[in-house]
Amino acid sequence: MTSTGDDHQAAIEAAKQQIPSVEQLLKQWPAAEPRMPTAAHGEADLYETGGFDDPRLVLYTGTSHLPEPELTVGWCLFGAARNVLPGHPSLPHAAQEALADPNAVRALQLLAVDHRETDEAAVEALANPQTVRTLVSLASAAHQEHQKQPLRVEIGTEIYAYHRGPIPWGPTTADVVYIGSPIWIAAE
Repeated sequence: MTSTGDDHQAAIEAAKQQIPSVEQLLKQWPAAEPRMPTAAHGEADLYETGGFDDPRLVLYTGTSHLPEPELTVGWCLFGAARNVLPGHPSLPHAAQEALADPNAVRALQLLAVDHRETDEAAVEALANPQTVRTLVSLASAAHQEHQKQPLRVEIGTEIYAYHRGPIPWGPTTADVVYIGSPIWIAAE
């Protein structure tokens, strides 16, 4: 859901009561790692990348900087049909190269469908650590390509997997990268 209206904001506020913030999720990091899958909400500097063979799929990459514990979170969020907006740039060449892994391609195909059963199958596909590494590489490559100012947004997201850093993430380094699918993206 992409929104700025009062009804959507009320729905977002209600959803935030049901899921933890990213700060709460990572409060004990790295001593206590969150169980997957899970959900969280927070603020992020986000970019949008399109250009996949399946036009229903779009990649959102971004960062959140947490003061306590002091962490940089990288976001690798694959939005399906309900989140796709027209006018996004083509998928960067370096990101295309990361798609040689057939398990990663399968996970992306499942995420593009935007249905609970396929989300569950995507979680199973993301249980493979190599698939997670491939998708983090894809997101890192896509994130490096963006030169414009990111959009500061509030996100709520399902999180299916994570990868520990350090990982190059644009002009910074991510301590952890979460892979998921947006529940909402709301401009601040």
